[in-house]
Amino acid sequence: MDSNIEPAFQAQLQQATVYDSQQQNGFNHEPHFDITPQEQQDTSQQQLAAQACASCRKQKRKCDKLIPQCSLCQRIGRRCDYSEENRVLPPSAEEFTSLRQEVAELKHLLSSNVLPSARANASTKSSSDVSMSNDSSPANFLSSIIPNGQSQQPAWPAPSSFPSLFFLDSSAFEYERFQIQVPHIRVPPGALAALGSSAELRLMIENFFSSVHTYFPIVSKIRLYQHLANPLHEPGAEVALLFMAMKLVSTELPEGSPPQTPVYQDVKSFYTYMEAQNGFSIQMLQGLLLISLYEYGHGIYPAAYLSIGNAARLGHAMGLHARDVPQMLPRCTTWTEQEERRRVWWAVLILDRISNIGHRGKPFASAEPSPDMHLPTDDAAWDRGQMLAAAPLSLSASQTIRASSFARACQSVHLAGKVCRHIDDKTTPLDYRFEEALQLHRTLKALVALLPTEAEGEDPTAGPTLCSSMAICYSALLTLYDAYGCSERLVPDAPETQLIMQQESIQGIAEICESVLLLCRKIRQRIELGEGLGRLSPMTIECIYEAGASYAWYLRETSEPRYAEKLAEVSQLLRLCERRWRVAGQYLHYIDEFWQYGCMGDTDPREYISVIEATEYQMISAIR
Repeated sequence: MDSNIEPAFQAQLQQATVYDSQQQNGFNHEPHFDITPQEQQDTSQQQLAAQACASCRKQKRKCDKLIPQCSLCQRIGRRCDYSEENRVLPPSAEEFTSLRQEVAELKHLLSSNVLPSARANASTKSSSDVSMSNDSSPANFLSSIIPNGQSQQPAWPAPSSFPSLFFLDSSAFEYERFQIQVPHIRVPPGALAALGSSAELRLMIENFFSSVHTYFPIVSKIRLYQHLANPLHEPGAEVALLFMAMKLVSTELPEGSPPQTPVYQDVKSFYTYMEAQNGFSIQMLQGLLLISLYEYGHGIYPAAYLSIGNAARLGHAMGLHARDVPQMLPRCTTWTEQEERRRVWWAVLILDRISNIGHRGKPFASAEPSPDMHLPTDDAAWDRGQMLAAAPLSLSASQTIRASSFARACQSVHLAGKVCRHIDDKTTPLDYRFEEALQLHRTLKALVALLPTEAEGEDPTAGPTLCSSMAICYSALLTLYDAYGCSERLVPDAPETQLIMQQESIQGIAEICESVLLLCRKIRQRIELGEGLGRLSPMTIECIYEAGASYAWYLRETSEPRYAEKLAEVSQLLRLCERRWRVAGQYLHYIDEFWQYGCMGDTDPREYISVIEATEYQMISAIR
């Protein structure tokens, strides 16, 4: 691995052109038309271009080079382009010599301008902590390679061309069988410096796959390694963006430091740069999803909410949500690649739903998945690139059929999304509304009863766990029960199902809070047994907060010491989770504020137990 990663990235600065895979393989998606002898004879008396048009070169067709349009392009009604910028020629030996000299000069600039400034800001940091620039702007790094006097103001290069017909009239785009060429975007030199050496990059990748990948498996391990090991593949800017996002989300923050680190600012600037260059790819969306996960886990709002919406828009534009819509990406060539795209879209749905559980009244940014949409397959088999013989599992399949951990998370978040839609929809008739609430209650309870049984036999060190799935189900149930458990929200003259749902909600809150408490103990046990905080999913924290708020309410209403003990246990885990995800500290602050303005002031819940016991003793003494 060591010998393959660094040369692959150094090739960014040593290559003059990019060979498009479809051009090399000669894929032809257009009908075969040949130039007739009469047309060929007529061309001798007309003005000819210096070279064949781009379309004929790509499809390997004979071009008569007529100006302004060759006969073949005119006959089939396609755009004819003779521009020199589309020519793809192998670099000559002189060009390679010149490039080597420029690379040497560029390395000198990087070592003299970039790295010393980073060392001056933090002399004790390793190269893995190097930021892209002093002010986190890729444009400044692009301007650093321009000689003095040629540019007064730093500016990004001109964006790659994109066929606007894809968005203006997708029917015409599909009818003409046009294809979108994935643009080649130059990597800002600072991005390579921020990733560090090949050894540091290898350690970062291994750390990512052993931590974040266990609960958010959206990056194919085998495809990533194959891509880096193949000398014919040139890693582009989208791969560099993905690596920076992997580094961002898998790195634990130092205690007390804010989450808006220089690396976070760099990767956000890098994505903005990619977007300005009309970039799009599955790696770019994966990088954006990891950025969104980081922002969600650290409570960086409204950035997290907007980033998730941006990811949904990009996924819709590329056509990941359905197969029968216009596609921006080329057709998949392997099962592993198809599964990766499916997982990426499910990740969009997961982040979109869980970020709206506590943020009521807002529509989802992503479309509702269809019942026949396939769930992710076995996680370990996908990591190995091993296609299973079993038929894929659809979303409408029975919950009793065993599924992978990530598939369970997808099922859970689908039900959580239905709960959010149900609560926000105020237009449905009352009888249907309460029937739907009861149906959601029964479906979620059935899945909740199934998950702990499956989790008993899992090996936490071997792969993903079901903690995220259980936490999402608990959050959905507590959200549903909160909407129907309060007697003040009862609707007059409502059907009998309203009282049934209220009874189920009051009883269900206590039961689910106990289940969350068991989940807290399980998480704490795994952390203390050596698993650490690296594999702690931020998706588990929201249900812990809801349980803590419920115990705070129980304690205020009943003053029973057992609720103070449970609240203290939940608060301790939130403090532990804060070391990995800062949003846990924000949740804990809200619980503390509730107590401050509720009944306890600044008293610790464990200290409140003795206060209750002393008060009960005084009351008994007074009665006697």
